[in-house]
Amino acid sequence: MAIPSWPSTLPPPIGQVGNLGTEQLYIPPSETQFDDGPSRARRRSLFDETPRSITLKLTRSQFVTFRAFVRDTLNGGARRFTAPVRQPDGRLGHRTCRIRGAVSETDQGSTSTVAFTLVVQDW
Repeated sequence: MAIPSWPSTLPPPIGQVGNLGTEQLYIPPSETQFDDGPSRARRRSLFDETPRSITLKLTRSQFVTFRAFVRDTLNGGARRFTAPVRQPDGRLGHRTCRIRGAVSETDQGSTSTVAFTLVVQDW
């Protein structure tokens, strides 16, 4: 099954200035304690996932598209997808992503603001 792509009619999920950021740049290592020596650390996964806090201001028609994409195409946010995201060097690059947790929406009349955590693989 092909991985769906972020709809071209929506703004890229790079967020708004002031709301950008990440909780952690990498997944912290797993540590094992031993009775007779120092603890040892190892990576938890073979690839990097970076959670990014995203807030998008959408028109009504964009919100309808976004809602259908998340609910139907992504099966309630359970599927991965490709999207243009801001890279650490500031340029846009396509990466495999997923939405973690709930997506919130604030109705502002002619626009809606949606906020969610976008988990970017190999950011």
